[in-house]
Amino acid sequence: MGDTHDLSRRGFLGAAAGVTAGATVGFGTGTAAAAPPGTVGGGDLALVNGKIHTLDGDNTVVNKALIRDGRIVNLGGGGGGPRTTINLKGRTVIPGLIDNHCHFIRIGQAAGYDMRRLEAAFSIEQAQQVVADYAVEVPDGEFLTALAGLARRQYAQPARFPSREELDEAAPNHPVVISELVAGQTNTQGRDQLRDLGVDVDDDGTTSGLAAYGGLAGFITQDTKRREMLRASEYALSVGLTTLMDDHGSAGGAAGTLDRVTGHDHIVDLWRDGLLPVRVRPRFPEQSDTDVLQTYVNNRWEGFGDDMMRNAGIGEWAPRGSNYQTSLRIIAERSYLYHQHLISTGEIQNHLDAFEQFVAENPDLPHPSEMHWNLGHISGITEEQVHQANALGVGLAPHNWSYLTSNGPGPHHRMILDLATVPVGTGFDGARVAPLNPWPGVFFMVTGRNSGGALVGEDRRITRHEAIRLYAGPQQGWFSKEEDRLGGIGVGRFADLVVLEKDFFDSAAVPDDEIRSMKSVLTIVGGQVRYDAGVL
Repeated sequence: MGDTHDLSRRGFLGAAAGVTAGATVGFGTGTAAAAPPGTVGGGDLALVNGKIHTLDGDNTVVNKALIRDGRIVNLGGGGGGPRTTINLKGRTVIPGLIDNHCHFIRIGQAAGYDMRRLEAAFSIEQAQQVVADYAVEVPDGEFLTALAGLARRQYAQPARFPSREELDEAAPNHPVVISELVAGQTNTQGRDQLRDLGVDVDDDGTTSGLAAYGGLAGFITQDTKRREMLRASEYALSVGLTTLMDDHGSAGGAAGTLDRVTGHDHIVDLWRDGLLPVRVRPRFPEQSDTDVLQTYVNNRWEGFGDDMMRNAGIGEWAPRGSNYQTSLRIIAERSYLYHQHLISTGEIQNHLDAFEQFVAENPDLPHPSEMHWNLGHISGITEEQVHQANALGVGLAPHNWSYLTSNGPGPHHRMILDLATVPVGTGFDGARVAPLNPWPGVFFMVTGRNSGGALVGEDRRITRHEAIRLYAGPQQGWFSKEEDRLGGIGVGRFADLVVLEKDFFDSAAVPDDEIRSMKSVLTIVGGQVRYDAGVL
């Protein structure tokens, strides 16, 4: 294992200030800034001497951007007297990355101190180094955890996690447990403490991640939830992720899911205190009960909130089966956006046909295209179904979760982009069945390779520009009814920008195998520097 990095912190600027006393925050290798309560934008800011990729229809690249009150006011031209100028020194800038389907808020339910940076470790030694870095940040004796969002095959072939002894070496003063959804591994302290909590752990430290979470869940409090939400935000900003369209996390009552009444309290607290440094767009589900769905839409205002956190509709489920047309009418009567989880060709067809039936039977209600209804995941979508979605005006959101543990190719991104006339955007479905970090998703789309390196989607690959556009283009805002301001870089749009550590669009500077290790050196949200690695 290499030397532990120098962990003097520049990174997450000021965000810990509003956390309740006693809730220690361990931050990553940068700094993030929270706006004062009630503010979203900042003053004037100029970014100069860069390669700023706007992701407009012409792939325009400019060398200068002016920002005022959280919005872009000028690109490439002159402009009067900004208070702050940042010299980019030739670095590449992209719009803030947007995940249009994730389970970000549920990360606040993490047990212990979550180690999301393990998502971007790709060898046993790299994984040890990440754990060692966290061990420096986190008080001795506290649990270091990473329960899901990882795959053993990303660290070694044959697939395995670092062993009990290797984790002991990385974190001798902390209990550690990491896992896929089920298969998990502890160090010695982690094994012994989990056993004391009644969790079955083999002598070599192997255990069930779900069982480990159950043993630790009793130590989760509102303070730890707020702490972990801030730590997850810092991690997101460090990889250039600035907007998260959240699809709740209450399905099936599994460990770590959110209570529908109180499950968002921790992120609401941060938002009210002006401490939320990323944009969050919660969508709320109702899996089985049309009465509860009706109550929800009667008592929630779609679009309620501000530019940092705003109610974005219903997703990723609604009551289906014999109740489905009733559900669609309830959603449409209040003009709610609706985002539906779909995998197989058969279920995609069932939902497209149900949308057509809804349109035919409800000419007095808004059309799905007006309400921005869209289909998520869509691994099995066919050419005919893309054409059917086009005719309905239903957006398409191919998601990359297959990267992590599936052996399948995921959605046919090439075919979808070639045929779709409706908005197309993407996300990862992290951070349980996939990483939160978007760059492995970009890697998956560009190379066709999964987390184990296997080529599973050669005919589905898209270009680097296309992949970044799916994550950060102006069409991404359509998925939260903010297409006029969210996504891309343009005059009047949110000033959400990411200065990359390397020129992603240059394959010599960033070979394919390095795509999933990309990082930000400076992340700006609403015109404010929210993450700074100290490079500029």
